[in-house]
Amino acid sequence: MLLNTHSDRRERNNEKIRILLNFLKEETYSDFKTMMTLFKFKNHSTLSRLLSKIEKMGLIQKYIFESRAAKISLWGITSDGIAVVLNPDDKTFPARFEPSRLTGWSLDHHLDNQLARLTLEQKGAAGWINGDRSTFLNQYNVKHRPDGLITLPDGRVIAIETERRLKTKARYQSIMASHLLARTNKHWMHVFYVVPDEQKKRALTLLFDTIKHVIVNNQHVPLEEKHRNVFRIYTTEELKNLELIHYA
Repeated sequence: MLLNTHSDRRERNNEKIRILLNFLKEETYSDFKTMMTLFKFKNHSTLSRLLSKIEKMGLIQKYIFESRAAKISLWGITSDGIAVVLNPDDKTFPARFEPSRLTGWSLDHHLDNQLARLTLEQKGAAGWINGDRSTFLNQYNVKHRPDGLITLPDGRVIAIETERRLKTKARYQSIMASHLLARTNKHWMHVFYVVPDEQKKRALTLLFDTIKHVIVNNQHVPLEEKHRNVFRIYTTEELKNLELIHYA
């Protein structure tokens, strides 16, 4: 829609700034590709101009992360940026972007979580809570924290786990027990494991299949089909094509 007046354009621009700052308030930092997904922009220059403007305002900062494999440009929220979008429900001051704390593994995992979040939100899911934030820690007393929680359009809460690197069988056995207890306590209903490709999905499926029981309160609990049905494994591409309206 064509914005005809200066005030209309200014309000629309301010809305974009609020959207980005609220996203980074929760996520701390992100990359260009993910933020293109956030706004559903078709033109790279539109996002470039927006980021440049917000950076000049001192609300975000740009940082180029270098590893052996590649360089990646990141934009993270500053303390002043957080101040703009603080609300009365915030009990603590959210984390600002600190590039010195970045590692290659944490960066990949963080961006994977954001992609899973945005993919589901654009299908109608809402209410994302990062598993490592105080919002989650204050609300849920669980042994294992998922990467995030999100509410499906029908009101069901699901846990999200993004897996780029596989864990040991023993570790998955412990994680499965924690998730099943969380379901029993009605914290969340299902767990979506999101992996990069079919090979990783095949490997994770085989690992899960080798787990025949979990240990709860020092008791061996055999895994039945109803338990296994709690866990769903999707590739990133499959998640994009998942129909949440018909999901069961």
